[in-house]
Amino acid sequence: MAVPAREVRRRVDVLSRALRESGLRLTHQRLEVVREVARSDEHPDVETIYRAVRERVPTISLDTVYRTLATLAGLGLVRRVAATPGPTRYDANTAHHHHFVCTRCGLIRDVDDRGLDAVRAPRSAASLGSVESVEVQLRGICVDCHKKERDHD
Repeated sequence: MAVPAREVRRRVDVLSRALRESGLRLTHQRLEVVREVARSDEHPDVETIYRAVRERVPTISLDTVYRTLATLAGLGLVRRVAATPGPTRYDANTAHHHHFVCTRCGLIRDVDDRGLDAVRAPRSAASLGSVESVEVQLRGICVDCHKKERDHD
């Protein structure tokens, strides 16, 4: 499911403004990184963002992508999602939500559900520290992987 254009524009505005307010110039390269992460609902990793931006801005460096994403994450404007082995992925949806993770292909999708929002940390977690939030991760096999398995049999 694609991120609606209106939401992409909102995200780009928020991220761009925050970068400027943090003292960074909003260069063309940084703006393209912002646009790429804002338009994706696929939780892309740095390499994926780099390849997509490089098609539009051939002179961009991988270091610029890394630094821009690190800054955005440090400001709390994107979330790092480490749901699968491999590179860290990024999520521009900072609203409270949960994730479905395909254990076959690594697909990550947002899940909004009031029932999952109601899940609370068990009392025993208090012995570990102060719980600030609870995020549920649903793990399973996505529709596409199920289809491939059926077609293969």
